[in-house]
Amino acid sequence: MDQNISKRTPYEVVTVYLIGAATILADQFAKFAVVMLLTLGQSRPLVDGLLSLTYVRNTGAAFSLFWGHAFMLGLLAATVGLALIVYQWRVRRTEPAIVAALGLLLGGALGNGIDRLSLGYVRDMFDLQWQGHNVFPVFNVADMAVCSAAALIAVYSVLQARARPVAERV
Repeated sequence: MDQNISKRTPYEVVTVYLIGAATILADQFAKFAVVMLLTLGQSRPLVDGLLSLTYVRNTGAAFSLFWGHAFMLGLLAATVGLALIVYQWRVRRTEPAIVAALGLLLGGALGNGIDRLSLGYVRDMFDLQWQGHNVFPVFNVADMAVCSAAALIAVYSVLQARARPVAERV
């Protein structure tokens, strides 16, 4: 029997939702701020030569994949968000790294989903640079949350695999 079932508490579920809500709020605040501070296409250095605040619109997914399909991507984000809510409610993962990752995924998916469904595009603003030249696609808080969640899950999975006895790994 799964040891997590006996340890189930509502706190893990609530923590996922709180992290998700905090991520959505931070994401939407940053997007609102950039729209208030900059015009579309305008850029201001934050860390000279390394990071600029640049207001762009993205109608695609990560790195502008599936450009022009914002509504379908918005529906996909809503579906992912709902799936994460159902997954956490039913499985109730208690490991702190997984709880944090699920909250970040939920907030990231819904943060960009809100933009896609309400505006038809995602507002991006963080522009990594090297010597004043763009070196990475412009991104936002929701993107950082999703990438952080993926990294947490990957590290957790590797550490869990290494912690198992060799006989169980086969």
